[in-house]
Amino acid sequence: MIRLFLFLLSYGLIVTTCTTMITYLNYTSMGFDMRTVAIFILRSADFAMFAGAAVLLLLTVYVRVPSRLPFS
Repeated sequence: MIRLFLFLLSYGLIVTTCTTMITYLNYTSMGFDMRTVAIFILRSADFAMFAGAAVLLLLTVYVRVPSRLPFS
């Protein structure tokens, strides 16, 4: 149950932060070049949260844990 919660939490954070980072691309229409926007995105808190959520998602999916504890 905890793995399901962590999976849904990390997936929700990834979707939210990706959506926010995509909206940052609108700065190119205001005259900023793509390099400046990319540096801004990489330094934002949204990118750090995205990276953490992606690591959490990968851990919840690929790390094997026993379905129940031994001797229980």
